Amino acid sequence: MLILKNVHKSFDSVSVLNGINLHLERGVVYTLRGDNGSGKTTLFNIISGFLRPTSGTICLKGKEIGNTSPYQINRLGIGRTFQDLRLATQMTVRENILAAMENGLFAFPSKTQKERVDKVLEQVALDGKADELAGEISYGQQKLLTLGCCIANNADLLLIDEPVAGIDKTNFFKIINVVMEMKKSGKTVFQIEHHPDYVRDTSDTVVIMERGRIVC
Repeated sequence: MLILKNVHKSFDSVSVLNGINLHLERGVVYTLRGDNGSGKTTLFNIISGFLRPTSGTICLKGKEIGNTSPYQINRLGIGRTFQDLRLATQMTVRENILAAMENGLFAFPSKTQKERVDKVLEQVALDGKADELAGEISYGQQKLLTLGCCIANNADLLLIDEPVAGIDKTNFFKIINVVMEMKKSGKTVFQIEHHPDYVRDTSDTVVIMERGRIVC
């Protein structure tokens, strides 16, 4: 699904990624681990288009995306969550899910779209919070909402940044269930996470980064 070949990224004279080679296959959960400063977030930013590689190639389903905008990459099938969540906190949970759907925000939702939103909310265990403001639900529920937005976006590859960092035990297990359902539906998940129990319970493959290189 996604292939990176000899990807480098430098900021002025500082080299952050040093020849990344990676092949992600459909329907597999990959977990990226490494110390702070190892290049994990930079790699996510490169894949999702927020940064452009200094050199190397990135191909999604056979299409080169290394110089493609984040919006276009999203439409090609890559969804992403962020550590700072980036939710529309003054919109309801339902409206956030609808906004993540293509053409969902600026048009009156159809019956099919409404049914799709309800299905996604049920999938991420937020059907009881649909009409609450996103900024007023708990932090763990906000994390679930970011996953729901990725699901609503219908991405094939999901980049998930520290999904269980700082959340309560109940939502911890809910997020595990959501990720496993993503895998079951054929989605590819590439996640940054350090929690040992979560990594054990969700990962098919663990990828280790050190100093801008994949070492395992």
